[in-house]
Amino acid sequence: MGAVNAFARTIVVITKNPKLLLIPLIISIILSPVSAYLVKEMPMFGSFSEFQEGGNESVIFEEHGAFSEEMLAEFANFFKFLLIFMVISLLLQALSEYAMIKGALMAEEGREYSLVDLIYEGIMHVFQVFLTILIVGIISFAVLSIPLFVFGVLLFISGGNPALVFLLFLVEIPLVLFVIGASSMAVPIYVMSNSISASLACFSLAFRNKLSSVTFGALLAVSIFFLLAVPASFIGVLFFGRTDFMANLIANLLQAPFQAIIQALVAIGGLMLYLELSEKEKEEKLLEFEF
Repeated sequence: MGAVNAFARTIVVITKNPKLLLIPLIISIILSPVSAYLVKEMPMFGSFSEFQEGGNESVIFEEHGAFSEEMLAEFANFFKFLLIFMVISLLLQALSEYAMIKGALMAEEGREYSLVDLIYEGIMHVFQVFLTILIVGIISFAVLSIPLFVFGVLLFISGGNPALVFLLFLVEIPLVLFVIGASSMAVPIYVMSNSISASLACFSLAFRNKLSSVTFGALLAVSIFFLLAVPASFIGVLFFGRTDFMANLIANLLQAPFQAIIQALVAIGGLMLYLELSEKEKEEKLLEFEF
C-alpha cells in the first residue's frame, strides 16, 4: 500500500501545484534547439543524406572506405559537443529536480513558495545534486551488473542454456524496478538533509521496504513508458524520415510538456515515496515501543 499511496500523493501534489511543472518545461524548451541541432548534425544522418543524393554508395566506399579520416574527425567533434551538451543538460535537470522537490516539500508543509526562489536554491545546490545523482547512478549500475555478470559466466559455462536467460530476466526485472524506486528517493533525502552521504540511505530504506520499492518502480516505469509513447506516436507520423532542424525542433517542443511531467513524476514521486516509507517506519517503531 505504501507505493500506491506514494504514487497517489504524487499525482495530487502535481495537480495542486501545476506551476512546479514550469521549471522542467522551461528547461526542456531551452534545450530543444540545441538537441534539434545535434540530431541534424549527427554524422550518420549527414552521410545517409549524401548517399541518398549521390546514389553511388559503392564508389564512396571504394574511394574512402567505410570510415574515412574526415568522417572520423566529424564523429570526434560531434561527440565532444554531445558530451558538453549532456553535462549541461544533466546540470539543468539537477537544478530542476531540486527546485521541484523543494517546492513540493514546502507545499506539503503548507508554506508559500515562488518559482524564482526555488530556481535560485536549485542553482545553489546544482553541483551537489549532480554528484548525488552520479554516485547513486554508479551504485545502481553496479547492483544491476552483478546478476548480469553471474549469469553471463553461467551461460558461458553451460553453452547458452535458454533456461538461464529466462532466469536472468526473472531476477533482473524486479531488481531494475527496485533500483528505480530506491534511486528516486536519493535527491529528496539530500534536499531534506542537505547531505550527500545521507542520500545513500535510499538503498537501505528501499531494502527494508522491498515490495513497496519494487511496486513504486513498476508504477513509475509504466507511467514513463506511456508518457513517452504518446508523443512518439504522433510525432513519428508527422515527421517520419525527416532529420532537418525545424522538424527536430518542433518534435522536441511537442515532447517538452511530456518530459516535464516525467521529471515531475520522478522527482516528486521519490519525495512522496520517501515520506510514505519514513512515516510507516516511524509508526512501526511507535507500536513496538508501546508494546
